[in-house]
This record gives sequence, C-alpha cells and structure tokens, in this order.
Amino acid sequence: MRSILLSTVRLAGAARSNLAGSGTRRQRSLAALGLTLLAAAPALAQRDPGVRGGYQNTAGALQQRGIPIPHPPVISPHPTTGATDGGVHQLWVVRGAQNDNTIPNCVLLQPDFDAEFARGNLSFRIPSPMLGLGLIESIQDREIMAHFNATARHRAALGIAGHPNRSGNDGTINRFGWKAQNKSIAMFAGEAYNVEMGITNELFPTATEEDPSCQGPQKPQPNDVTRTDASDKDNKAFRNPLHILADWMQFQLLLRFTDAPRADPSPTASATFGRQVFNEVGCATCHTPRMRTAPVMNSAVLQDRPVDLYSDLMLHRMGGNLADDIVQGDAGPDEFRTAPLWGAGHRLFFLHDGRTSDLLEAIKAHAAPANGSYVASEANTVIDRFHRLAVPAQQAVLDFLRSL
Repeated sequence: MRSILLSTVRLAGAARSNLAGSGTRRQRSLAALGLTLLAAAPALAQRDPGVRGGYQNTAGALQQRGIPIPHPPVISPHPTTGATDGGVHQLWVVRGAQNDNTIPNCVLLQPDFDAEFARGNLSFRIPSPMLGLGLIESIQDREIMAHFNATARHRAALGIAGHPNRSGNDGTINRFGWKAQNKSIAMFAGEAYNVEMGITNELFPTATEEDPSCQGPQKPQPNDVTRTDASDKDNKAFRNPLHILADWMQFQLLLRFTDAPRADPSPTASATFGRQVFNEVGCATCHTPRMRTAPVMNSAVLQDRPVDLYSDLMLHRMGGNLADDIVQGDAGPDEFRTAPLWGAGHRLFFLHDGRTSDLLEAIKAHAAPANGSYVASEANTVIDRFHRLAVPAQQAVLDFLRSL
C-alpha cells in the first residue's frame, strides 16, 4: 500500500528549560530521507492537513496534544484483536487522492484515532534522532557489554538492572528505536519505508494493507527494489551505478554516514560543573558517556572512533509514568532503551512520545513509584538524588545537557 503518511518533523533549536519553566524556542525543521513531513505545530495549524489534495483523513484529536502531529500512533490494545501489537497504524491513507487516477475505487479507511484516543488506547512516538547512527551500529557487542558489566556494582546500589534487547535472528544486541527493537540501520530504514510511508521493499516486501483497489496498476510489489532493468528507460538500469540502488538502500547509506551531533567545544562554567554533577548523582550509570567503534571496519570513517552517545543501549524498566504497554522483542510494557543524549541541546521535544519540551520535566518523568501494574522505575534513586541537589547544581545539569 502506498499510503501517504505524515510524520512529526524533528525540530532543532534552543531547547530552553530552566528551573523557572520553559523559555523561548527557536524552530528549524529538519527534513530528511525524502519523507513527507509536517512542520506546523497544532496551535499554528490553519487547516486539518489530512484533507489536503482530496485525502479523506482527519488529524482530529491528534492535533490537540500540544505537539506536532506524531509519528503514526500505536493502537494498543488492537481495536480488532485486542492484542498489544506494538505496531504503528496508518496515520493517513490514500483514499480520495486527487493526484493519482489509478486508484479511483480505493476505500481504505483511516483508523478511528479519535475513538481510540478517547479510550486511552493510543501510544505515541516521535521520531528518534537520526544523527550518528553509523557510529552506534559500529560499536561491537563486546564493547557494550564491557561497559555494562563494569557498572554492575554501582547499578545494584542504585536499584538499576537493565538488559539488552537481543535479535531473535542471531542473538546479537539490537540498538535502534525507542525500545531497541531494530537490529541494524538497514532494518530501521526498510521498516520505516514500509510501515510509515507505505512503500514495500526488499526487507519488508509485504504491504501492511493489501486492498487491491488501493494498489493501482502502476504500483508493482514490492514498490522499491534493486533496479534490474536491461535499459535505463525508466531510470532502473542494473548497470547504472546511479540508479541501481533501491531507495531504502540509499536511505540507510545516508543514515550510516551522517555524522554525530557535536557538543559545545567551549561549554560554560555551569555546564562544565553540570557534567560533574551528572556523573556524581548517577545519571552516567545508564547514560554511558563514551564507547568506541570496532578497531577494524570496512569504512575508515567509522573505524576505532569515540562515540559520545551518552547511552548504554540497554533496556530499563521506567515504571508506570512512561510505560506504554507495548512489547517489542525483549522490551516489556514499561521498558525503554536508554536514549542517547548527544544532540539534546538541539531538540525541541523529549521522551518517546514528545510529551514535554522542558528538560527539567523530562528528568522528573524518569521517576515512578511501584503500582499494581508496574514495578518502581529503575531511575528513582538517581532522580531522588537530583531533587536533593541545590538549585544551582540542578541548573548546571540542565546547562550541561544543553551543551551536548
């Protein structure tokens, strides 16, 4: 299915969070990978974008959450099966398209997000940052586990456990996605192209919706494959190096070789102090400041390089405050991969669902008591230590995070 889906744009700017509250926010949209993106915040939306071009969709309640229209939502439990499926559902579909006369009888319906929102069945996602992914992929499992094992005693004292989300195919450590559900950049790109854009490909050749009336004669399956034509009449010649690669392959190349965010080379005195406090209260126990890529790589630019990602790439139980009830691989309903913090100073929205633009609120959200459904958050002791800091020390931690 070639669905037309719009995702949240990652907005770069000064993420200003102070102890007195949020300050000004500069917004610069980052459009990447040729995706169709929506940059307008809900308060600025002039028209429900779901009906542009004749599409019979509505953003409805999704525009009322205080953040841009999100990454296609997860419906859990599934409205038909009742299962906690952990999959995204088509945000917008092609029914009613005025610019495609090959699918006049398409009757594919958009899920009733308003009804599911009212039932509390939607779990939201914002796109995870896509810079420096090639470096993260180039970290060996032994490096990840060495750092993790080195903190075992310290983690135990803080009530922090953690474990990797391992691939069901080869048992190695997954590291991409909010729940570390994807093994590789190629998997990450191929899945997004199918699930979010509705474009099937060699990694994900089966459409998520197979209504024949919505396919059209000009949409062979899979939609995006390695070009094997004998001639270059349709820009698909096998012998043309500029045309042979499928789109999803080019996407993963872009992701692999896009460099990591760079921290402020001249941080303020407060930010420098904040780094020390960040380590002392225990934040660095999970937000591992640095790892290294493999000593020998096919690509010299990825070989034996420091990776200042501020993540252990492990899953941790975060309690009921952040829980989304989604199970993906070894990641349980309240488990999330430690989010890399590099580039945090250039983000507008924080946490997996973009619930806040305030760094201080994002820190507070890590804490949660045990309840009837979830154990206490593994971060509770660290967050309690943070709350016990003097105000200038807390501010220094925020300044340090902004400097990354």
